[in-house]
Formats: sequence, structure tokens, C-alpha cells
Amino acid sequence: MTTPEQYDALIIGSGQAGTPLSTALAGAGMRTVLIERKHVGGTCINEGCTPTKTMVASGRVAYLARRAADYGVHTGPISIDLVKIRERKRNIVDSFRNGSQSRLEKTPNLELIFGDATFSGPKTVAVRSQDGGQRTMSAKYVFINAGTRASRPSSTGWTRSLSLTISQSWNSMHSRTIC
Repeated sequence: MTTPEQYDALIIGSGQAGTPLSTALAGAGMRTVLIERKHVGGTCINEGCTPTKTMVASGRVAYLARRAADYGVHTGPISIDLVKIRERKRNIVDSFRNGSQSRLEKTPNLELIFGDATFSGPKTVAVRSQDGGQRTMSAKYVFINAGTRASRPSSTGWTRSLSLTISQSWNSMHSRTIC
């Protein structure tokens, strides 16, 4: 087994806590590594808040356009271009993600690694990078910011309540008219 690469701080996950924590620690002079499986920004930027709020904003504009005459504003026929709405959402998500990634990559004392981290010992992780490479690293401080995954509670009281995953909600939205 190889000797682990040594860092002052190791952060798993670049979500709402991991990204600012990594830059703060690196800015304080600590040699820091941030390991992210897929996309910088975590659930909020990539699958949660940002895409959802972007889509909701488009729905709100469509609703207001439909009601324009109620406000004394006369428009032509209102139609929804879902392809354009999704393209706008993707562009906003990409902008947020790429901006965050660029800032991380330019931060002194900070190394950003894309890959899967697995604990192999106390304060030590094995990282399988996206290109298939393997590295082992350890740090005095280890932070886990591993993200979210939708799940349904197993409690019997929840069986009759409505519960949708993001993809189920998205599919449901496609099968209905927005306005």
C-alpha cells in the first residue's frame, strides 16, 4: 500500500457547505483537497433549487401573460415553448456550476478532484478519479458534504400521502399544460 498524500483538510462533496468551506480553509493557508463525484455545486445548483426556481419563474411569467388583460394589458395568443424553457434552465445551471468550478480551480492551496471517495482508514480516503486513476489521501480534518438522495419514509403513516421524486415531478409537469 502506498503512503497517503497528506493534506490539512479533506472535503468530500462540493455542495452548499463544501465549496465555501474549501475556499475558506485554503484561504487560511491550509493545504486543502475537495473531492466531488459529479458536478460542482451539489444538489441545490444541479438538481434542486436552481433548476426548480428557474422552471417556476417561467411558469409564473406564463401565468401573468395569461392574466395580462386583467391588468389592462393586451397581448396576443400565449404559448409555451418547453424546449426553450429547459434550455434556459440548463444554461443557468451550467453558468452557476462552471462559475463555481472555475473559482475553485483558481484558488491557491486548493485541489479539486472529480471522483469517488471511500474511507480506507481513519482520516484516510481512497479516491477513484473519473479517468480511472487511484489515489490515497489523508488529512488532519475531514469533512463530509455528501449530498442528498430522495427517499420515502418507511413509516406506515406516510403510505397514503403524496410523495414525488424530482424526476416524477418533472414527468408529471410534461404531461400537463402549464397554464
